[in-house]
Amino acid sequence: MKRSVHFRIEELVPKEVFDLIKEDALWEIFDEKLLQTIDALKEKFPEGSMTINNWLWGGDRDQSGLRTKNSKYYSPTSQHSIGKAVDCVFSDYDNNSVRQYVINNPDEFPYIKGIELEVSWCHFDVRSRDKVLLFSK
Repeated sequence: MKRSVHFRIEELVPKEVFDLIKEDALWEIFDEKLLQTIDALKEKFPEGSMTINNWLWGGDRDQSGLRTKNSKYYSPTSQHSIGKAVDCVFSDYDNNSVRQYVINNPDEFPYIKGIELEVSWCHFDVRSRDKVLLFSK
């Protein structure tokens, strides 16, 4: 079973899901390509924090990884709903600069196939497609 090197499972799931499902089963929900990608992003941008969910430490982010039907942000067609997407913020890097670096260096992040533009966070997903999809809401 693949796990992230740099992130705890609590950083990828909402608290309500963490409280209901055993950790080993939670890791199985996530696409291995996504786990490799978030580790690669953290290694490329190592300074400060790369935050996905932070509810474990009293923060307000708990829907930036997996989203279930109980989430107000849930969509059945969202990559978040199938363990293939994260929204993250970086404390020591400008989120637009991180996004642009990923767009300009696709060989360093070969599994990223979806990038949301014009948002204050970084949305990366590992959807099944040949080319990278750049999209806005």
